[in-house]
Amino acid sequence: MKLKYAAIAILGTVALNSCDLDEKFYSSVTPDTFITCPENTYAILCRPFTHWKWYLGTDRWYLQELTTDEMVCPTRGNDFYNNGEYIRLHEHTWMPNDRFVENTYTGTMSAIARTLEAYDDLAGVNYNAIGLNDAVKADHLNQLNAIKAYYYMRGLDFFGGLSIYHSNNDAPCARSTDKETFDHIEKLLKEAIPNLTQKKTLTESQDGYIKQAAAALMLAQLYFNAEAYIGEDRYNDASKIAQDIIDGVYGPYQLDPTWYGPHCFDNDVSPEAIWYVPSQNSKMEYNWYYRYFYNHQADLYFNCPFPASRYNGFQLSPSRESATSGVYDDKLGKSYEKYHDKDLRKKPYVYHGNKKYEGMFCVGLQKNPYTGETAKGQKDMAGKDIVLVDYVNVTGTKSDMMEGSEASGVRLVKMPIPNMADKDLLWNPDFPCMRLTEVYYILAECKWRKNDKKGAADLLNQVRKRNFEGGNDPNPVPSSFDIYRLADEWQIEFLGEGRRRTDLIRLGLFTTERWWTHEPTDPTRNRFPIPSSAIAGNTLIEQNPGY
Repeated sequence: MKLKYAAIAILGTVALNSCDLDEKFYSSVTPDTFITCPENTYAILCRPFTHWKWYLGTDRWYLQELTTDEMVCPTRGNDFYNNGEYIRLHEHTWMPNDRFVENTYTGTMSAIARTLEAYDDLAGVNYNAIGLNDAVKADHLNQLNAIKAYYYMRGLDFFGGLSIYHSNNDAPCARSTDKETFDHIEKLLKEAIPNLTQKKTLTESQDGYIKQAAAALMLAQLYFNAEAYIGEDRYNDASKIAQDIIDGVYGPYQLDPTWYGPHCFDNDVSPEAIWYVPSQNSKMEYNWYYRYFYNHQADLYFNCPFPASRYNGFQLSPSRESATSGVYDDKLGKSYEKYHDKDLRKKPYVYHGNKKYEGMFCVGLQKNPYTGETAKGQKDMAGKDIVLVDYVNVTGTKSDMMEGSEASGVRLVKMPIPNMADKDLLWNPDFPCMRLTEVYYILAECKWRKNDKKGAADLLNQVRKRNFEGGNDPNPVPSSFDIYRLADEWQIEFLGEGRRRTDLIRLGLFTTERWWTHEPTDPTRNRFPIPSSAIAGNTLIEQNPGY
């Protein structure tokens, strides 16, 4: 504890005028001696949030996307075999000692520990003595309760019931049941929501902290997935909260009028931004995806420098067997083909300057239309122009996870990348953890489940129209749509946003359907195993069924 505050004190060398800058000497650094001005409270409050920034990327994203029909990471020559770990994600044959599973479990429990520590520290601070008030203290403490609930909910989603701790001083304990964990999350959120601040104006920037609407949406998510989590139908509860968010009960929010508004360089001020991970050039950059999605010479295609190499790994799940074959007939998968040809998002990504761009995919010849430079292959296609195709079978032999090439697969550009002239905009798009469109889709699915399919279709179509020129949607959702069309709508709107596995489990499709080379698996795969290392460290913890 003392070392933690000493480190923060060393790092926090910039102080505002409200702080006492006179030198003071202490025999130790503790909360009551360190937290002497308002800025110090935020140094403590933000620690679970910086962990959240990390938590929403890499391993958690892999488990949510590469296990589903949206994304794959095929072996590309000598790259990305990694002892078969990406293949196991695709086939649902992961193991308790796989690093993605272990990192996610450890990351979840350490996030809870960090949050408990921050709560204990701030709970003992006299906010009035440092120029703040009790309402600010209540907001801070309940933000911590809300983010703790968020971490517990993600853990429930990934692993089922978790060990519930109320302090970092608690002794190691066994896992609570799914229902006990669910109830713990519900209690935290219900207590937090009334004490959180609301967004005040529609144009207010989302800064990464938790407002009322974000915590309310967490509670809606909990109820929305309750059937998958604990076998209870709580869709009416989810529907009520979703409607309240839309009606402005938790602050002013509106759907963004454009498809790109929630993702663009200034997306922190999108009217639908509810909880976004802040990102800015040279300041808390959210950039892990750039390495993994794009071709080795993608910097030529984007005409934008990047200080590290690209790994050329992740792609959309393929739509075809080969260049001459038709689209797969599976209900799920084939991500790129799920977009209508007139969908504005389906165009190849091109940056036009001054924050303007079009399209959402790297597909076809990777040639920058302004510079004329073309990305070349570095491995199996060394020296050849890279033409990204919507299949994996580039060699003409077979299509499976072992046959990837540099040119295999359409790549997603959900968060735009500028050109050389605007390079200071690189990484300015924030990552959308929660946005109002999700609330519309939650309400739509709840209506669909209660057999109000017209009401559901109306909500989905209200969002869909912004994806087409003049709002003219050539394929609106009909009033008679089935569960597969519902799954498609979730897919094309939230592609790559790290939620697909959760949606497929709720829809009952994660282990029952096939896509590309993935075959149906056992229902126990709706949960990941508890890592072997966690069980070795706490023998009270029991493994999930099926592992």
